[in-house]
Amino acid sequence: MCKRPRLPDTLVPLMRSLACAFAVLGVLVSSYAQAQQEMITDVRVVNSVRTNEETVRSIAGISIGDPLLSDTLDIARERLHTSGMFADVNVYWEPHGEGVRVVIVITEKFPWAPLPTFSYSPGNISAGGVVAHGNLFGRGKRGLIGGRVSNVDSGILAAYDDPAVFGSWGFFTVKGRYQSQIIPEYSNVDHPDIPLEPIRNTKLRSYGFEANVGVAWFRKVRTSFGWNLDQNNVLWSSLADPSNPTVLAGLGNPPPLAASSARRGNATVNLTFDFRARQHAIMYGNSLGFTFEYAAPRWGSQSSIWYWKASTNYEHGIRFFKQHNLIVRAGGIAGENLPLWSENSAGGTNLRGYLYRQFQGDTHLRTQVEYHFPLFSLWSLDVRGLVFNDAAAIWFRQLPERDPVDNSLYIRRDDGRQFLPPEFLQQGFRASRDIHTSAGAGLRFYLRSVAIPLVGVDVGNGLGTKDIRVILVLGA
Repeated sequence: MCKRPRLPDTLVPLMRSLACAFAVLGVLVSSYAQAQQEMITDVRVVNSVRTNEETVRSIAGISIGDPLLSDTLDIARERLHTSGMFADVNVYWEPHGEGVRVVIVITEKFPWAPLPTFSYSPGNISAGGVVAHGNLFGRGKRGLIGGRVSNVDSGILAAYDDPAVFGSWGFFTVKGRYQSQIIPEYSNVDHPDIPLEPIRNTKLRSYGFEANVGVAWFRKVRTSFGWNLDQNNVLWSSLADPSNPTVLAGLGNPPPLAASSARRGNATVNLTFDFRARQHAIMYGNSLGFTFEYAAPRWGSQSSIWYWKASTNYEHGIRFFKQHNLIVRAGGIAGENLPLWSENSAGGTNLRGYLYRQFQGDTHLRTQVEYHFPLFSLWSLDVRGLVFNDAAAIWFRQLPERDPVDNSLYIRRDDGRQFLPPEFLQQGFRASRDIHTSAGAGLRFYLRSVAIPLVGVDVGNGLGTKDIRVILVLGA
């Protein structure tokens, strides 16, 4: 009769420990599996000082009576981070009665602050201030009052945004604004006698209001309708360089007004699929949006103002190595009979490496690729670097016919828009003339207690040019 082998005495404690560990693990797995089938019987919010607890639960999307699914806590964390209201979030569950309690631990960001602002881009220098509140009434409503003084684009803006009316999926935004701007017009014709500077500048003052209402279906799909009414007064148009004889030959001195004063009323419809999420400075996920804008007398425009404008935008963020972020953006805009103040433009902040509004058109395609990476952190300040590539194709699909009396000019449009003469502005798309690309690098300074970068600095080069241009933004 064979004897059963016996474990060495030194292995007996080890085997007992392993058995206990597996038993504990089995209990935990069983408990977790059981929790996935349990109902949420309580939701507790911890450290909520300024924010109404019901608002926190609404943002998290967790209610008593809901089942606790495998991804419930992860989705709640993502929603709370993405709201931009909290510097830190922790969500976990614990047994409670016949179900489970979900505990939400938050660290709130400071909801409001008066912020000085300053920005510099080639051709546009501005300074001002903003007073913004990101958590009005403790219910996540947002308000903003701000103003800026600029050499080309000054203004005042007041806005109120309710992202969840009475805790529902409905939202609305109202804005009032005043703007004083100088709109430059450049030549799109390559000619050695035409300098890289505006051919004509136009001073425009406008004021008006805008309202937008919509529904965020299942939080991720948003549909909205907006109405805008504003008055646009054209004060003067002037030559940027009256001493240039080439310019004088085509335009005369003083030049004709680029546009006529007009009241504009337009309706806007929007559809957005937004699956983005944010955690501090990192954005991941994607969004796709479509917008259609139509101006006509039925919406408040005067009889000479009618146009349509359609646009689409796509953004995709990829997060990897925990703190690295690749962001890809693409979009397109096309329109017909666009007034001067609604024409598409590229250059400055949206095409880094070129001048402010250096390119204009009624059709605009664009892409932007940015790679963000961490450099170092000091307490709650994160310093991040980025490299970028911007590209744009922009041109006029439609320009008026030539004036039969003076063939050197285009016919003035019914709404008063007078385009630059054909020797400076040509219709149609030509790749060598209308596609522009740039590349560069920059820095971003973030405070974890606020949702936007405190400081951004970019240095860009328009590829194919010898120009290196700097963009600096403080406070927004």
